[in-house]
Amino acid sequence: MRALCTLLFAVALTTAGRAQADAAVPLTPELVAGDWRPLLTALASKGGVQATFTERRYFPFRSRPTILHGTIRVSPDRGLSLAYAGDEPNILIADPDGLLEREADGRERTVAAGSHEAGAIASLLPIMRFDMPALLPKFTILASRHASDWRFEFTAKNADADPGLGRITVVGSGTDVRHLQFWHAENQRVDIDVEGPRSGVIFTPAELKQYFR
Repeated sequence: MRALCTLLFAVALTTAGRAQADAAVPLTPELVAGDWRPLLTALASKGGVQATFTERRYFPFRSRPTILHGTIRVSPDRGLSLAYAGDEPNILIADPDGLLEREADGRERTVAAGSHEAGAIASLLPIMRFDMPALLPKFTILASRHASDWRFEFTAKNADADPGLGRITVVGSGTDVRHLQFWHAENQRVDIDVEGPRSGVIFTPAELKQYFR
């Protein structure tokens, strides 16, 4: 699947070093319920989100990244949707049922929810939703912030059970996610810059049918 490798390398914005962040701290249930609660609550209650994105895929056998563009949609109920533009437009959907890639001509390819790859994707969904009760048992989470800027780095606690996850970094400002970075290996990663995010989006029935399942 052409777009599938985006999430399989990692598995919801290269701004990570724009501000001098405070020292990163490992998130614990006590910190989640205490100092970090206002930010995490705001991030988890954004509702539907839609934004455009620029994606850069770095491979060890290429001197320059592959660059793709599209629109990202996150529905609290329906999952994550990446609609890629360009010469070969398609839509990649990740939800609790697994993965689905929908081509422009309507053809679909799926990965079942019980598969290894879909299991990795399922772990990404709580990250996009900032679902801390689901994340804390599964990930070591390093968090840092400076003024309104923040950064979370997620590393699977059981790398042998979740080799597809790699390391996932989410960077943002205020309540907006601005950058996603997925590391599969030290020389293989995917960066996604998110532009113009809108929260509280209510997707129409037509949009839900087209971009989700």
